[in-house]
Amino acid sequence: DGTDAYWSSGDSFDNSGPVWPGEEVTHDAAQNLQQDRAPMTMSQWAALPNNLKVGNFWVIDHQTGWAYWANQLQAGETTSYLLDAAQMTAAADNIPGEYYYGIHVDGQLISPDRINDFLAADPDYTHHADLSDFLTAVQNGSIDNNWGNPGPDDDVQPNEINFSLMAPGTIFTMAGEQYLYLENMGNNHMIIRNEMIPNITFNGQNNALNNWYGALDPAVQAMVQPVSDAFNTGNLAEGELHWRPDGGYAPGNWRWIPVNLGEFPDAAADITEVNSDGSPRAFALSLADVVRLSGPGRAFPSRAERVAGNAGENNGWWTRTPGAAGGNGAWRVFAASESLPYGGGLHGSGNINYTTVARGVRPALIVNQSN
Repeated sequence: DGTDAYWSSGDSFDNSGPVWPGEEVTHDAAQNLQQDRAPMTMSQWAALPNNLKVGNFWVIDHQTGWAYWANQLQAGETTSYLLDAAQMTAAADNIPGEYYYGIHVDGQLISPDRINDFLAADPDYTHHADLSDFLTAVQNGSIDNNWGNPGPDDDVQPNEINFSLMAPGTIFTMAGEQYLYLENMGNNHMIIRNEMIPNITFNGQNNALNNWYGALDPAVQAMVQPVSDAFNTGNLAEGELHWRPDGGYAPGNWRWIPVNLGEFPDAAADITEVNSDGSPRAFALSLADVVRLSGPGRAFPSRAERVAGNAGENNGWWTRTPGAAGGNGAWRVFAASESLPYGGGLHGSGNINYTTVARGVRPALIVNQSN
């Protein structure tokens, strides 16, 4: 009768007669799967984070009326209820005579090898544009971090990329340059060149950044957002930061994340943001930027993944944060070739006038595709 929990696993119903219109068969009740989230539209599904797109819940294509279970069903499994109840409005009390209300359900199962058949053109309706991606996600059991975007080595134009779908740490190639996606800043997105530009001194960073930015494809430059023309970096001596675990010398975590950066307000507050009073340009990350972008689920999920790409072991790069006031040091990401096995660690004594193939500048940008 529609009452919640009316049926229990092992109960059966005999529709001989029939009691209700339909087949005269006996069905056994079984425990259904519990839904992970409420039913949603296909558009809402597309907006979910990639790691949440496959699970036990219903997704409705409002263009066709079909509802899809967002996971593969195994033998003996039953979906959760799409509808909990059907309630008549008060106007139904004015219908003369006797009647009953029924919901006709047309259920179909899609095997992995028949997805293309199901997506075939139908003269009566058009599937939602995201249905193909939905079915592929269910078939594969997951969606990778760059779902909906070209592969890391596919050189494409900015209008062929959807930054909103990217996860931190995604590598992509745009207009001849390969980048690493750093973070979603709302309508804006921070990205960094995957490779560093070698043989650049700390003091030579701005010239290198300006030259690199000036050579970018105009379509990329058109997306770049303004940042401060001059950053308040503060000064931070090499020995002032404390590290954990094991004092920062555990091989897998050497100078990974400092525990007392907040004790140095200027350096800790030097976070790159859009500044409408500034200029659209490339910039070097601050030490504070690198720290906040490091950790599980972030752009630099491990110390080893903080080094620049495509450079072998010569993969160190400068931040914009100087060392002790009046000194000649500055903070950098250690190259693997400088001190195995400590590549990716943070060090504040790099000589600001020293050049090497193992150290350089890594340009970053904040972009907005609506520009």
